[in-house]
Amino acid sequence: LKGAGECVNFQQGKPSQLIIIPRTTRDKKVKTLEIDAGFVFHHVNAFEEGNNIYLDSISYDSLSQVNFETDYKEIDFDSIDPGRVYRLKIDLDGETVDKKMIESRSCEFPAINPKNFGRNYRYLFIGTTHKDRGNAPFQAILKKDLLTGEKQVHSFAPQGYVGEPIFVPKPNATSEDEGWVLVMIYDGDQHRSDLVILDGENLEKEPIATLHLKHHIPYGLHGNWTSEVFI
Repeated sequence: LKGAGECVNFQQGKPSQLIIIPRTTRDKKVKTLEIDAGFVFHHVNAFEEGNNIYLDSISYDSLSQVNFETDYKEIDFDSIDPGRVYRLKIDLDGETVDKKMIESRSCEFPAINPKNFGRNYRYLFIGTTHKDRGNAPFQAILKKDLLTGEKQVHSFAPQGYVGEPIFVPKPNATSEDEGWVLVMIYDGDQHRSDLVILDGENLEKEPIATLHLKHHIPYGLHGNWTSEVFI
């Protein structure tokens, strides 16, 4: 038996495909559009405006062959294609796709205000490298204003390594970025994990709170926030 990740293969040189399935009617046909080759683990968001669909994703030029069990200290990060954020503008009438890079920094694990899922949005929160060039383990959280291009970075280097950020809107918030950014940090000095809470409006400020755990927590993939407890 193989895990799901072991069953994925990247066919270099062949185009990627977008499959567009109508959700509300069976009268329209499924459309398949080809785009430049690339591999995507995670999508940021998607929304419609007129006859266009906008899809934001972290795309790689190729699929990394790094095994999940590989020691970070043994990885040559400079040899690995970094993930970058791209926006696809899909014209449903003309059946064309325009691809535009909207963040060149190596990044992964995106988060936005959940109230903007499926809608046009302004602010992106995402794990990234300490330096703004090259590839490396993620040690920082980036906030990107997609309207102005402004960036804010909160780095935990040299010994802090970030997990996936989670955006928690404040009750009765009046702006999209008014909320808290929760992120698990592995502290390499103490060999333990911390839950750090950052200010969504000003990511570069000192953390609002840091909750020190008694031990380290292995890296996970995804988390979520709920204001209620479900049992």
